Amino acid sequence: MDDELRRRLSGIDRPARPWARGSGRGRPAALDDLEGVVSSEGVLVIERDVAAVGSPQYARSLLAGTRRAARSALARADIAGEIRDALVDLEGALFLDTETTGLAGNMVFLLGLMRFTGGSAVLTQILARDYREERALLERWREVAGGARRLVSFNGKSFDLPTLRDRLGLHGIEAPPEPHHVDLLHHSRRRWAGFLPDCRLQTLEWRVCGRRRTGDIPGEEIGAVYHEFVRTGRPNDIFTVLRHNALDILTLGDLLVALAAPEDEAA
Repeated sequence: MDDELRRRLSGIDRPARPWARGSGRGRPAALDDLEGVVSSEGVLVIERDVAAVGSPQYARSLLAGTRRAARSALARADIAGEIRDALVDLEGALFLDTETTGLAGNMVFLLGLMRFTGGSAVLTQILARDYREERALLERWREVAGGARRLVSFNGKSFDLPTLRDRLGLHGIEAPPEPHHVDLLHHSRRRWAGFLPDCRLQTLEWRVCGRRRTGDIPGEEIGAVYHEFVRTGRPNDIFTVLRHNALDILTLGDLLVALAAPEDEAA
């Protein structure tokens, strides 16, 4: 990936105030005051253009990058078919990342989704504000999954989808038909395993996408943060979890573009 693209991507981790609504400073006092809240019935649904999550510059770069990658994919034979199909039919792709209270089989309390539509990219986050709201979250998942032509995830075949299936079954909800699933972890391992120390998402974010996070929460602390939020009702650390989930989702878009680049641009 060239230096100019790395500079453009690096802007994603420097949003001015990604969570605050209106002209006030700092974080809002309550979850319902978050920018982009579109529903608080059953679960909290936050929907924002990617430009509001990262920056307008980042959003322009991501959209331009996906268009260039799609044109390039049609003209080359050295791109994996799954990557080509996802780029060419980008509006049919649903990008997915979940946050849970622990390892596989534990509660899903946050569902992060991204869709490209009408020349923009929209991030939707669905949050269960307490344990009782997981059922409503899963019902939302069942609705949105049915409208996608393909899923795009990172380790979703081994973790996110099996966990969602388990939780649906636990709540007695019929699982939706699952579209074709593009797991970017598998493609990233084939592409960069010989170049990088590991293929963790944040390693790829740094070494391939050219940016490093600041102020992020370690994944192993997320479950404890959620339990504390349910116990106390204080949302401060949940804002950090929402940001973590949002950056994970946006990195899926970056990786999809990077996986369409020629092999001689490997990290």
